[in-house]
Amino acid sequence: MTNTLFAFKLFEFQMSLGDAAIIALLGLLIVFAVLAVLVGLLTAFKAIFNIKIAKKSDTAKQSVAAQNDSADDFDEIVAAISAAIACMNEQDGETASAPFVIKSITQIK
Repeated sequence: MTNTLFAFKLFEFQMSLGDAAIIALLGLLIVFAVLAVLVGLLTAFKAIFNIKIAKKSDTAKQSVAAQNDSADDFDEIVAAISAAIACMNEQDGETASAPFVIKSITQIK
């Protein structure tokens, strides 16, 4: 008995170069077909979700346009910013003077 405990053959067949080329081409064809399917799915998802996003952005643009039309909103924003600055400078319930003075506020369009 020889010492061939781990010497065994899993596959005992021979393949020609043509058969190997066909198997390689089929493998490449399968890979690129799956990639094409994935690209198609992602394109479909993009088309579906862009439609939903476009509808949402139209309503958002209309609401923003309605908010920008009012001049009173600017005064409310100025008041909110001034109150926030006053709260930041408040210490122990007492108002402290800020090291800066707000001279003017202009709206940037």
